[in-house]
Amino acid sequence: MANKRKGNPQSIRWKWGFRLTITFFLFFLFSSAILMSEIHQNLYQKEEENAKEMLQSVIETFRQVDTRLTKSNVESLIDKISVSTTTKGLKKVDNIPYLEDLKSKGITLRVFDVEGDLLYESQKSNTTFQKTSGYYFQTQQINNRDAFIGGSTILGETRSLLLGYVQVTFRLTEYHEIIAYNNKYFFLLQLVGVVLSVIFGYGSALLFFKPIKHMADTMNEITEDTLSQTRIKIKEGRNTDELTDLSIQINNLMDKMAHYVTQQKQFVEDVSHELRTPTAIVEGHLKLLNRWGKDDPQVLDESLAASLNEITRMKTLVQEMLDLSRAEQVQIHYQNEETPIISVVTQIFHNFEMLYPEFHIYLDQDIDEERYVNVYRNHLEQVLVILLDNAVKYSLDRKEIHISLSETLSKVQIAIQDFGEGMSQKDQQKIFNRFYRIDKARTRESGGHGLGLAIAKELLEGYKGDISVESVLGHGTIFRIQLPYIEKEMTEEK
Repeated sequence: MANKRKGNPQSIRWKWGFRLTITFFLFFLFSSAILMSEIHQNLYQKEEENAKEMLQSVIETFRQVDTRLTKSNVESLIDKISVSTTTKGLKKVDNIPYLEDLKSKGITLRVFDVEGDLLYESQKSNTTFQKTSGYYFQTQQINNRDAFIGGSTILGETRSLLLGYVQVTFRLTEYHEIIAYNNKYFFLLQLVGVVLSVIFGYGSALLFFKPIKHMADTMNEITEDTLSQTRIKIKEGRNTDELTDLSIQINNLMDKMAHYVTQQKQFVEDVSHELRTPTAIVEGHLKLLNRWGKDDPQVLDESLAASLNEITRMKTLVQEMLDLSRAEQVQIHYQNEETPIISVVTQIFHNFEMLYPEFHIYLDQDIDEERYVNVYRNHLEQVLVILLDNAVKYSLDRKEIHISLSETLSKVQIAIQDFGEGMSQKDQQKIFNRFYRIDKARTRESGGHGLGLAIAKELLEGYKGDISVESVLGHGTIFRIQLPYIEKEMTEEK
């Protein structure tokens, strides 16, 4: 399945790889096309400049004579031109001044008399000639290829006598050879561009989406094994970006999920264990009654009383489990609750004074004005009742409980101290675990199910508070609660 996903054409990596490949190729194509066009344009302009310069040189050379051009004297004139131009540093090949390798370069020199009849032609040319006055230079198509044709009238030194005409045709042979050569390798260059575009496109996509693929693979692995400890690897020293933040958030989410799954598993195991005993007791009494106990009033009364007691215990356990489940969702359902802390603590204090007159319960209130906390009132009362119930249950001969209320660093603190049996360091580390009871020999009637402190911890943490314990074995215990209170300015605005 993983291999199937790796080459999946619908994968975002392959889609982006294809898009990047097209983008890189188009960029490469347009860049190389623009570059090639610039090269061709520069070559064309250079050829045009050379042609004009050459044509001007030929015209000026022919204008140095003062005799009409005829078929009999044109050869000698050309020979004269070659001698005169050599002194100017112009190259000479086959007695043709300046026009080096005319045939190989596709340059044709033609000379005409005053009537327009051809007197001289350096090589055969199919171009037409029309008598024109003055200088001209133009572009024409010869055999479907660009060419330059230029010429001029030849006047005597006095510029009043027409001696003939000269015409030069530039077929741009070298230019077209270079263009053909470039076009051939331009096509090969595009093939190379395709290969490079694929490498860069898909390589970039694979590199860019590698963290996302790692996230997906990690999530798939966790889907197969919910308790897997596999997490997204985050390289040390890597710059923090959106993908790094997302990886951290996913890892935190998976840690929470693993924690919840572990809790759920432990919760089910503990509940199953807790329900097994009362269920077995009820079942035993019912079987006893079914066999012979229903005819014995004493056995009947004892069995019914024991069964009802166990059912009551199971009912209490189920209610506590529901309370614990709701405690995990306080952030969702009770976000905007406000509760006066002094009022609630004072109320619970008076209630326990009334319920347990044999206890000496003291309240030390060290807050000048009422403070409001973002807690549902019933939940705060439930936490205080749980802690005070434990203080009563675990007190020994010294039946004394101290409640203190104070504030510090934008938090209110409630401390509940008893002078009972206390607990060991080992017990203090586990006291907030579900179904944990310090004294395993203590009866469930007096010791409870071990869910009270777990419920209190879940509730307080749900409201961004915390609970801690300090205890000395044989001397008593102090539970401390801290909750952030709502600032006075915020309260007045509301």
